[in-house]
Amino acid sequence: MSTGTDLVKTGQNAIRRVRFLPPGPSVGDIEVNTVRGIRDRGGPHEFLTPQRLDFDLFVRIEAGAAVHTVDFTDHDLGPGDVLWVRAGQVHRWGRIDDLEGTVVMFAPHAVDDRTRDLVRAALVRPRSHWSAVDLEDTPVPRAVDLLTLATQPPAPGDHELRQAALAHSLAAILAHLALVEPGGSAPSDGPTHEVYTWFSDHIEEHFRSWHKVSEYADRLGYSARTLNRLARQHTGRSAKELIDERVVLEAKRQLSHEDTPVSVVAEQLGFDDASNFSSYFRRQAGMTPGEFRDWSRGRRTDFDPSPSRGAP
Repeated sequence: MSTGTDLVKTGQNAIRRVRFLPPGPSVGDIEVNTVRGIRDRGGPHEFLTPQRLDFDLFVRIEAGAAVHTVDFTDHDLGPGDVLWVRAGQVHRWGRIDDLEGTVVMFAPHAVDDRTRDLVRAALVRPRSHWSAVDLEDTPVPRAVDLLTLATQPPAPGDHELRQAALAHSLAAILAHLALVEPGGSAPSDGPTHEVYTWFSDHIEEHFRSWHKVSEYADRLGYSARTLNRLARQHTGRSAKELIDERVVLEAKRQLSHEDTPVSVVAEQLGFDDASNFSSYFRRQAGMTPGEFRDWSRGRRTDFDPSPSRGAP
C-alpha cells in the first residue's frame, strides 16, 4: 500500500485514494502484512478518512474489535472475522489501533482469470464481511495460515516461485470464501447464468449514462424481460432496481465524501437536469441529495434512510 496518497476534493470526509505500490522489489502484486505493519508504515493520519483503494484489501482479525464501514454498511469486526474490500469501493477504518491481524493487499489481476470469474459468479451480491461463526469448520483459516507461510523469504532465484505460491494460496482463500454461505441463508440453487454476469458487468461500465433496462437489453441482444427474470432469479431484485442501486451508490459516495455541487454530481451520473436527479435520488434514498450529504456528515440526525430503498 502506498503511503503517498491522493486526497479527493476537500472537506473533513474527503476520500483518500490509496494506490498499490509494493514496498520493495521482493514484493510483487501481492503483499502480505499485518494490521500493525500497515499502521506503522502509514502513520497515525493515514486511516482517519475514507479510502478508495485501487487494489483489493483482505484482513483476518486475530485480536481486538472495531467497526469497519464499506460503502455505508457498518461491519462489526472481531477475532476470527474476515473482511474483503474490493478495488473501487469506499471504506473507512474504525479504531484500527484496537485491531491486530493479517492483511493482504493485492492487485485484482493477481488472481487468475478463471478463479476470479468463478468467485464473482458465486458471490452474485458481493460480500465484504464473514464472521468467525461463518468460517467455523471451513478451510479459510487454514488457507490464510498457508498464505502467511508462503511469505517466508525465498532462496536466491526463487522469487517467481514464491509469487506463484502466493497467487495460488490467495486464489484458494477467495474460492473457499465464495463457498461459505452466510449464517441462516439458503444454499445457492445453481451457478450464475452468464447473461446475468454480462448484465452486471455492463451496469458497472455504463451506469453513469444508461439508466434504462432497454439500453442494456439492446447492447446484450436479450429482451428486457429476460434481464428482469435473471436479475430476480439471482438477486431477488428487478433489473431496474440493480441499475438504480449502482447509480445511487455512486451518488452517495460523492455526496458523502466530496464537496462536488449536486448539479455536477447529477451531470456526472447522466442526468440532464439537477432537479430531475434530486427527485430520482429522493425516491431511491428517502431524502434529497442535500439532506443526505448533511446526514452522512453528522449535521442532520432527523433522517433514517431505509436500507431497502436504494441502499447498497
